[in-house]
Amino acid sequence: MEPQLRRLRSVSLNISWKALPSDCATLDPIERRQWIVLLAIVSLLVGWNYWLDNFFFSSPFALFGGGFGDFEIYRLAGAAWLSHANPYVTSPPLLIYPPTSLPFFALYASIPFHFAGQLWWFTYFFVFIVACICLCLTLKGVDRRLLFCTIVALLFFTSYPLLVLFQLGQVDLFVEALAVMGLALQRWKHGFLSAFMLSLAVLLKGPAVLLLVYFVLFRRDLAYLVHFLLSVLVVVGVSLLFVPVADYWYYLIRVVPTFSGVISANSNQSLGGLVSMTYFHYLASAVSLGGFVSFAFFSYWAGGRCLPFGQELSSDAMFLMNVLIMLLFGPRAIIYPYVWVILPLALFVSALLMEHVRAGYLALIGLGAFMLNSNLVPSILSYHVLPLELVGNILTSVGLVILYVRPSATATAPPNAHIPRTVT
Repeated sequence: MEPQLRRLRSVSLNISWKALPSDCATLDPIERRQWIVLLAIVSLLVGWNYWLDNFFFSSPFALFGGGFGDFEIYRLAGAAWLSHANPYVTSPPLLIYPPTSLPFFALYASIPFHFAGQLWWFTYFFVFIVACICLCLTLKGVDRRLLFCTIVALLFFTSYPLLVLFQLGQVDLFVEALAVMGLALQRWKHGFLSAFMLSLAVLLKGPAVLLLVYFVLFRRDLAYLVHFLLSVLVVVGVSLLFVPVADYWYYLIRVVPTFSGVISANSNQSLGGLVSMTYFHYLASAVSLGGFVSFAFFSYWAGGRCLPFGQELSSDAMFLMNVLIMLLFGPRAIIYPYVWVILPLALFVSALLMEHVRAGYLALIGLGAFMLNSNLVPSILSYHVLPLELVGNILTSVGLVILYVRPSATATAPPNAHIPRTVT
């Protein structure tokens, strides 16, 4: 009798909330309200200590600020286009954005700088919020949505790359939002609209084209590629009514070939940038190309894998990995492009927290997320920048690879397996 009681006692002690049916682990309305209040308090605390000073008082486009930044380059390019000059010659330093972006930049060149700066950050913050809402609406369950919004808020309010982007007036947050809206539309089964949003992101800033690895190779959706190419042709065709063909020709002949070069600077948070500062600097471009090609093969292979976690987590993980690889092997991934990870990382982590995962694996992903958002230097673009985003990128990418290669190393129990409850 004693051994039987001991066995029953051990089974009852092993029962946890993860072992219970999913409906037992949800929050009731009162708990959700308390969680939202806690999130609001934390957000206000972080905003008061971090945002209020860094964003609204010391940034070039703050309420009481002014400055040059990359945003002025966009305005100069737009002004050159309005005056029928070649923006790629008259806008120092070299403008690297496609000619389709010129009418968009011209909107901000036709108004005073201070008001244009305010309108600029309001525009991409607004589009980012819209993208966040769209992605949130694709998620199933109130608790999953609440968890996603919580992580987005924490990443957003503590992101050092976002601060750098805000101080420079860069366009990456806007481009990321367009790409994420493309992801949301794809999940709503609007393939052509999704491809159209991605084409807008690409024609505003080219590196977003690498997301075709997820949309086409991982999902094995050739129709999406056709829709994307048609969208590009339509947008470029319409832009030719306003943008001279000579600008396109100059861009293709003089500007596009420079994309193969890797920026050699301590602030370049990519493997290519790291190699470019070593004795093997001549291999930097090859490292970048090899990384992208390897990831393309890996994503196609991963698209055929049947993971124990299910298709939703597998899809979230691959979209995040596509963004990380785009930054890891990109030739110009300084610091501010890492704002790309905010929404994809929140999407994946919120899905991961709903699954049965090992504590060690969750710690690896958490550490990577922490590094992707971090800063240990007092000034932006310093030559003494520690490659924290690069380290976080590698850690998170390794964790995502493990998810596909050895899913059993991440799970604590088989999917949908529940320990039977024992009455003692």
